[in-house]
Amino acid sequence: MPNASARKGYTGEAQVVSILRDLGFKAVRAYGSDGRALGEASDIDVKATKGDITLLIQVKRRKKIANYLKFNNANVVAVRQDRGQWVYMLSEEVFKDIFQTEMIIEEDYEPDDSMADAEALASAGWGTDEDY
Repeated sequence: MPNASARKGYTGEAQVVSILRDLGFKAVRAYGSDGRALGEASDIDVKATKGDITLLIQVKRRKKIANYLKFNNANVVAVRQDRGQWVYMLSEEVFKDIFQTEMIIEEDYEPDDSMADAEALASAGWGTDEDY
């Protein structure tokens, strides 16, 4: 019989697979929580595909999540370590909203000027994310 931690991990992985399948993904749990069973890196627990989208998921179930990672009034939490890449955590509601709808990609998409403000601030000496 697996220990309580292993059972909790397996249950979490099974729940994520079920949610993804409900959203129309073909989702599978890696045997033994080892992504190599799916042809992926060993830290992958779940692989899900839908159209040309592939999600490689590492499932973490914790008794308690650090306070700074809680959503409070937000529905997305963005966090990064110094000089690292941003990691985005979505609430379950937002995650489902995104993947329940068909993704619309505009062929003639042109970026807006939203980066102009950031560039103006940087040129005024306010620095960039890498400075912090």
